[in-house]
Amino acid sequence: MRLLLAAALLSLGACDAPESQLRELTIESPATLGLSLRELPAAVLRASGLPYGLAVVSTGTIAERAGLRVGDIIYAVNQQRLRNIEDFARLVAAQAGGSLSLLVRRGKSDFYVPMDLSGGVPGSKDTLLRT
Repeated sequence: MRLLLAAALLSLGACDAPESQLRELTIESPATLGLSLRELPAAVLRASGLPYGLAVVSTGTIAERAGLRVGDIIYAVNQQRLRNIEDFARLVAAQAGGSLSLLVRRGKSDFYVPMDLSGGVPGSKDTLLRT
């Protein structure tokens, strides 16, 4: 059901921007991270109340173990809001082999997902934020 909802949101938002304008990013190091993200169309961002975010389109071992799911929206890394896809790539590259704290929106809930890029998951799984 969630996959269907995520697919519907992505296809609905595609009406606002041509498909070629939405960029995708796959983090390949470490290979077990297997995280692929895609920019969201303006209509989906407006509906979620976010100025910018990246939708999770696939997860590998580390991302799954950390608790990320397809359809989640990542909008901050290490307490720094994302403004574009380059921000995400830069922040992840700066932590190569370290750990990340991703701020994620799933439905109407916001929470942090700690992710250890060496293969483990630091701390507890999801921490719910009060919004």
